[in-house]
Amino acid sequence: MSGKVIITTPFPTPEQVAAYYKIPAKRVAELRQMMDDIRAEEASKGNRKKNGRQGSSRKSSARRKVTSSKR
Repeated sequence: MSGKVIITTPFPTPEQVAAYYKIPAKRVAELRQMMDDIRAEEASKGNRKKNGRQGSSRKSSARRKVTSSKR
């Protein structure tokens, strides 16, 4: 097993990354909004699981009808 590694390089901010890739500020705002929506959706799914409720989007596990085929 290797030893402990300490990263001393500063991480760029999202704004710095966007500037590096020349992404317009309007698109950055759209991406941020998408990520906020996704995080909120995931958080609500997590709360439903913790409370023991199932989401309405889940399909019920219906059994297949067993049919006998005589050949």
